Amino acid sequence: MNSIETNRQLAIRFVELMAQNQVEKFGEVVAEDYRQHNPMVKPGLAGIVEGGRWFHSVFPDVKVRVEQVVVEGDMVVGRFTWTGTQRGEFMGIAATGKTVTWASMDQWRVADGKLAEHWDVVDWAGLTQQLQAK
Repeated sequence: MNSIETNRQLAIRFVELMAQNQVEKFGEVVAEDYRQHNPMVKPGLAGIVEGGRWFHSVFPDVKVRVEQVVVEGDMVVGRFTWTGTQRGEFMGIAATGKTVTWASMDQWRVADGKLAEHWDVVDWAGLTQQLQAK
């Protein structure tokens, strides 16, 4: 497998592990010193594992659809659609039992065969609106 396909598979494997609630396996694809640019998630492998556990406490049945993954050198960008049922508190909103769908665009930098750095843009406003809708 060439480096483009290897890097592409790292990103896909990461979101699959997230969706399958297998955050304990993040070390297979995430560097120990993972640099997270989302202020809601603590840095490092331990931070993203903790974030993944929280995510699953809110949306335990989450599913992900990979829309597109583009690789250029050591950078990977993915566009994803997520669906899940809110079973825990999210941004001050008590569990609603509603099934919601939201989009994310994620960018990773790959170093030494692992995801080393991450940026994301998530449609939190659209997700929150769905949870608050009557």
